[in-house]
Amino acid sequence: MKRETKLCHYGQPARPGPANPPVIRASTIIHNTVESYNLTKHMRESDDSVLSYGRRGTTTAHALMEAIADLEGGEGAWLYPTGVAAISSVLMALLRPGDHLLLVDTIFGATKACCDEVLQRFGVTYDLFPSDTTDLTPYVKENTNLVFVESPGSQTYEVMDLPALCTSAHKADLIVVADNTYGSGWLYRPLELGCDVSIIAGTKYLGGHADVMMGAVSARGEAASKIRKTAHVTGQTLAPDESYATLRGMRTLSLRLERHEENSLALATWLAERPEVIRVLHPGLPVHPGHDIWARDASGSNGLLSVALIAGVDLEILLNSLQLFGIGSSWGGFESLAMPISPDRSRASLIGLPKGGKIVRFHAGLEHIDDLIADLDTALSVLTIKG
Repeated sequence: MKRETKLCHYGQPARPGPANPPVIRASTIIHNTVESYNLTKHMRESDDSVLSYGRRGTTTAHALMEAIADLEGGEGAWLYPTGVAAISSVLMALLRPGDHLLLVDTIFGATKACCDEVLQRFGVTYDLFPSDTTDLTPYVKENTNLVFVESPGSQTYEVMDLPALCTSAHKADLIVVADNTYGSGWLYRPLELGCDVSIIAGTKYLGGHADVMMGAVSARGEAASKIRKTAHVTGQTLAPDESYATLRGMRTLSLRLERHEENSLALATWLAERPEVIRVLHPGLPVHPGHDIWARDASGSNGLLSVALIAGVDLEILLNSLQLFGIGSSWGGFESLAMPISPDRSRASLIGLPKGGKIVRFHAGLEHIDDLIADLDTALSVLTIKG
């Protein structure tokens, strides 16, 4: 069955029945006999779809878990109230005091913050490694246990050669965890490329409508059993209403991402010709570093692009002049967004950003491309470049 067809039918109950599984809210699950109660407790230890207690999710969440596991190609999937909660839970599940982990230097800032502010207090240390690394040997220590990657990189979209990196990591008996929020299980499948764990902030494209907070983890092998146990012990789950909204959003995931990609590439092409622009960062562009690897491993790109502007551009005036692009955190909803970003100096130099230059991250929403370009054209026309 094609993936597009599966999206339309994940979790549907037997017919006649509703097109989407209903919202089931529950804490206590009532039994008629002690035998039934004990059997349920036994079965849930090996089957996450068993309805046993609200802390382990209701049937609404179970349908979403099964859908995401299939989407990512994992042995199972577990749900969390936010993407960061999913990241921190995975790190807690797979690391112990005294362990060392490797983080790609383009990692999402909140992931690094979790390592700095939480894990290090428990004796876990880390080092950064460059995103173009394929051989981890120079970075591995005796106590290294885990590698955390993200491709494309957060904000500036550096592309990693995940198959090569995973081969190197597994030779050293390291677990590889990927933040797959950019690909969201549709454009990119890290587990197929060799990773052991894939994390998605479903707040973005899975929900797709800027009204859900959630995170999801898919995994395989020993990592899957550890993550599953930690999720249960720490009481991580997703409320039924958010589970319902996420599964409903997934029905149109393929169609929405087609439009996001179409709009973002059109914006990238248009912006690249503007005199105010130094460089456009978008993995779908043939000139983007790592584009060939991305084209090999991914099925497309999403709505994100970042734009390096010449020195002297007043970002506040530019962003305040936009009408269709809202200013706000996150991305992945139907709406277009713009916000200033500040990659660290080493990453800024990699993209050729001069001293005093500014970068804007755009998310191309589902609006008509002509209107988005007109909005940007109007905003850029009011700029006064400071010498």
